[in-house]
Amino acid sequence: MDAVYPVLKGGGLTIRSLTEGGETDPDDVVLHIPDTKTSHVKLPQEYAFLGKPGSDAWISSQTQDMSVVWPGWSFEGIPQGKLKGTVSMDFEGFAYAGEAKSPHFAVTQPGGFGNKKVSQLIVPGSAYDGVSGEVGSHTHANWVFTDKGTYDIDLSVHATLADGKSVQDTATVRFVIGDMPDGQTEPVRQKVRHYSEDADELLLTPSKVDGEYFVGQTIQLTAASKKSEEDSVYRWYVKKKGEDGFTEDPGQKGAVFSTKPDRALDGAQVYAKLVHDGEVVQKSDTTTVHVRALDFTTHLTVTADKKQYDEGDTARFTSVQKPETADEHYHWYLKRRGESAYEWIEESRLADQELPVTDDLDGAQVVARLFNADHAVLSESTPITLSVDPADAASPTTVVIHQDSERHTAGAKATFQAEVNNAPEGYSISWSVRQSAENPFTEITGAKGTALEQTVPADWNGAQILATVKDSGGKVIAEGSVPELAVTNKSGVNESSAADKEQADSSNAAFWWSVAAAVVVVGALAAWFLRRRGASKANDGLMRRDR
Repeated sequence: MDAVYPVLKGGGLTIRSLTEGGETDPDDVVLHIPDTKTSHVKLPQEYAFLGKPGSDAWISSQTQDMSVVWPGWSFEGIPQGKLKGTVSMDFEGFAYAGEAKSPHFAVTQPGGFGNKKVSQLIVPGSAYDGVSGEVGSHTHANWVFTDKGTYDIDLSVHATLADGKSVQDTATVRFVIGDMPDGQTEPVRQKVRHYSEDADELLLTPSKVDGEYFVGQTIQLTAASKKSEEDSVYRWYVKKKGEDGFTEDPGQKGAVFSTKPDRALDGAQVYAKLVHDGEVVQKSDTTTVHVRALDFTTHLTVTADKKQYDEGDTARFTSVQKPETADEHYHWYLKRRGESAYEWIEESRLADQELPVTDDLDGAQVVARLFNADHAVLSESTPITLSVDPADAASPTTVVIHQDSERHTAGAKATFQAEVNNAPEGYSISWSVRQSAENPFTEITGAKGTALEQTVPADWNGAQILATVKDSGGKVIAEGSVPELAVTNKSGVNESSAADKEQADSSNAAFWWSVAAAVVVVGALAAWFLRRRGASKANDGLMRRDR
């Protein structure tokens, strides 16, 4: 069932629950986790944040087990196009009735590189106090409880309507762990002490386990200290791999450091200073960020409805997955000629996209990306270059890039030649590269002129090479690119694919931890599940709050 199932009603948002019988009020639902062979477990070492390893615990697993209720949350009840942005679900507190003195619970999923670690989603008292997801998404997770009894968990859902109006609602989800009581004692509100209240130092907490991020996710580090005040500010310092020292990031002033996970940040170190009234109060230890790209699981192809557009037209783009996957979470990106990075086309979230055509889109490039449940990029399309017929038919400058080979070997030199037509006197050429599934282009140091000779690293597989032509005044007049490099190792194997295959193999072999090893999902159950979910979107739209 979907314990939290928000819907739009009467101009606002209302939380419902969705069961086999349809929508109902969450107050009319009790989620029962009986004492079974698969639900009653010993807490693993990875869950030391929840309780003493080896102690008793009870779980409703994200993998379906017919002996235990299988709750999740769903944003499928909200129609596409009705909201601006994503939907957030936040933890607001909980009450308990039972014999335990210090009951505790957590909502988790597998996480980290290889899915071998525990990713904390909601843990009372910690920095993990909410999740968010796309409209149309559906999520299951591991609900883990330390003691028998009744837990009333208060959750709020927040969203923004397309007209900018903020809407929200709060609901209580009741879990009963162990035997159902003959008479329900009223649960007592539990005091949840936030970890920052006991933090003698300035603590940094990454939003992903061990600071391990995949391309597409947003790096977030949360700073917390009991010395923090409402008017306190933070200074954030970053040192990328290979750099000599730390540099302050002037754009980061709040308690949450947030940035895109480009591979240039892999191995970067980050620390923060807490500042009050202009004085540094505390300095945190450094946290190391790790960034990796997932190997693409499908080939994403984008086609445009026209080869050339007139100003005022509407360009229509269609994407196709091959092979088809259950993932249906897309974003579309645009780079105008002369810009140094792709930018997200606001509210582009579906497999197809429309774009009003203006004259400044001549030479612009469009790509689509497919994301998984955790907002990691699963595939990126080859860029499409737009052609907009200008009002004046003057012959434009064009540039075409030729490669010395259609496939390059990692660590070997490759040559790219720019063929420029109708170039004005005094023109210049610069070269840059964008790694797959990332937005910014990075200028290739020292690369000038019509020829580029470059040693190609393995992680340039799928990268885009761009040659930019400027006139004598420095204005960009043309761009040409190799939209997708093919880079292999000496044995002819794609380097990134080999690394990610190992990761995928370990992910497939590793279940979230030993508690669910006894869960057997038989063929009949799989078929039942597919029939049940077949009419709705199957991908789980989960990501950390504030991504």
